[in-house]
Amino acid sequence: MKQYELDGLEAVWAVVMCGSVRTITGSVYIPPGDFKAMKLFDTVIGNIISSHSHVIVGLDANARSLLWDDKCIGISQYRASIKMGTSLENIIDKYNFDVLNDGSCTYHSGRYLSSPDITISVGLVNIN
Repeated sequence: MKQYELDGLEAVWAVVMCGSVRTITGSVYIPPGDFKAMKLFDTVIGNIISSHSHVIVGLDANARSLLWDDKCIGISQYRASIKMGTSLENIIDKYNFDVLNDGSCTYHSGRYLSSPDITISVGLVNIN
C-alpha cells in the first residue's frame, strides 16, 4: 500500500484477507520523542480510515500510557515517552481504535520492564 507511505514515517502497509474481510495491516516505528512522526502517523491513519473499515497496526511507538502500560504509574508527565503516549491516546480516541495489548511488558532490559509497543485495531472486534 505505497499510497500510505510518507517521508518521515517509518511504516509499511499491506492488505490482508481473512475470509471475506479485507484488512489494512501496518507496522510502524516512531523514534523516541519524535512528535513529528507521531503527527505523520495521525495523518496516515486518517487517510486509511477514510476508505477502509478494518485496520490493525503494530507500533513500536516509544510511547507509554496507562491504557497499555501499567508500569508507567508514577512517571513524570513531562517525560517524552509519556507525552508521546498522550499523543497516541488522542489518535486512538480520534479514530475509535481498540487497544489490543493485555498489559504485558513488551520491553525487557535487566530489571527494567515497560510497554512502549502497542497494537491497535478498528473494525475487527466481533467479526464473524
